[in-house]
Amino acid sequence: MPALDYLLTGAEIVDGTGTPPRRADVGLRGDRIAFVGLSPDVRAISTLDCTGMIITPGLIDPHSHSDWSVLGNPDAFSTIHQGVTTEVVGNCGVTYAPIAEDDVEATAGALRAMGYDGPVDWRSFGDLVQRVHSGRTAQNLMWFVGHTAIRSAARSADDQLRAQVRLLEESMEAGAIGFTSGLEYGSGRFAPTEELVTLASVVGRHDGMYASHIRNRDAGLDTAVDEFFAVVDGGGVRAQLSHLNVRHDTGAEQGAWERAAERVVTERQRGTDVLADMTPYPHGIGMATGLLPAWLAERPGAEAAELLKDREVRDRVRRDSDRYWRFVHRGQWHRVRLGVSPAHPDWEGLSFTEIAEKHGADEWECLFDILTAAGADMGSVQLIGDLFTAGHLAEAIAHDHFLLGVDAFTTCRHGTLEGRTRNPLFYHGHTHYLAHHVPAGTLSLETAIHKMTGMVAEHFGMRDRGELREGAFADVVVFDPAVIDRTDTWTLPTRYADAARHVWVNGVPVVTDATHTGRRPGLMLTHRP
Repeated sequence: MPALDYLLTGAEIVDGTGTPPRRADVGLRGDRIAFVGLSPDVRAISTLDCTGMIITPGLIDPHSHSDWSVLGNPDAFSTIHQGVTTEVVGNCGVTYAPIAEDDVEATAGALRAMGYDGPVDWRSFGDLVQRVHSGRTAQNLMWFVGHTAIRSAARSADDQLRAQVRLLEESMEAGAIGFTSGLEYGSGRFAPTEELVTLASVVGRHDGMYASHIRNRDAGLDTAVDEFFAVVDGGGVRAQLSHLNVRHDTGAEQGAWERAAERVVTERQRGTDVLADMTPYPHGIGMATGLLPAWLAERPGAEAAELLKDREVRDRVRRDSDRYWRFVHRGQWHRVRLGVSPAHPDWEGLSFTEIAEKHGADEWECLFDILTAAGADMGSVQLIGDLFTAGHLAEAIAHDHFLLGVDAFTTCRHGTLEGRTRNPLFYHGHTHYLAHHVPAGTLSLETAIHKMTGMVAEHFGMRDRGELREGAFADVVVFDPAVIDRTDTWTLPTRYADAARHVWVNGVPVVTDATHTGRRPGLMLTHRP
């Protein structure tokens, strides 16, 4: 056997298939894993003693929004330090391409909030991914194109649906694996099911995927799940039901989540290629405009912001906004923090109860003032909410038809992104599964790794990824279990995770001794049936 580039010795491996840990050495050559086993005769240019460590495949996030921040953070500091080597991006319908000319300013504003101040000189999805990957990335990215983006880019066409179909076809040809929808906010709220079925049919012809942030996850969960499967069946697509959960105290019927989860199981049994996913913490990201009633949300951001200056409009919005995070209508504003606000960065990270005290107004008025100040950038205002009970979280994470995602974006400890990502979700979301849910008994280590690696790769069609086996791509992580055990992933939001001591992406070391090497070997991944 020719000499290996790297030989990792002395560790236990968790190979991504769901089998228990076992003792084995791992050898890398070029961009592939060339050896897994025990042999005293293996030669390597560099040998790393990993005694006491755990070696896993690179983690794969099945539901990421890192396409929002990759232009501002191509080194993917917060996620690569957790051992995440691949992210599936473009979720919830929100991508920054395709874009129409009159959306360029708003797109530029949203991207500035994510650390990118370069020109927005692309219009098509293909041009965007070319911009991202020509500059290189630390991680591999697999891209969906967003339905909301397609819908907005087509709104001036005489035949809007035909224009959407054309834009989706172009995006698929440029490497998108399918499309996603976000049906609780943005223009996706106003899309009829028939429109989604038409677009899903386009994707189905390419053996592509449909992922959806469904229309309702409280009182209307049953109907929303029915719509999801109507789109999946109508389009003949493979599918991902994004963050399938119910938010606490929002009116969900007894047993609604259990029925939804069982529907995933039964649909899969009858031949539909579908899974769901869940997030690691009781809190998650939301779009502030999602709280607005339809009559206001359907207007352009600048126009809606102008209307919100009027007292009568504000009073009407209060009355009409009982949707999406409905617990705020029960006075539970302490459950909501301001995540991203270009016009009010000094309030980011504060709860709305704290903002109200500082601002001298009640929480609704604070929200209105934040949205008004954002103007055309209103759509970039993000919230972080305490959404789920611990019991519900554990039940979804343990479910054998749920992948483990984070529903956040990669960030860093410098520049614009540092100030607006103070929550541990961004820095420790992936390792939280290992540091909290595994010790708590929610699931075993090998099951957690499987649901974060091999199971994701298989479902999304990532050939030769997600497993430690000879011939697979060398996306490999060396974890120190002692660091995992002592890491408080609840309260260390702005420190990079350091349990992943070494991380290779496509055979290239991106993290060595818990330090970023500055290398960017990531690729754009496309589905290969």
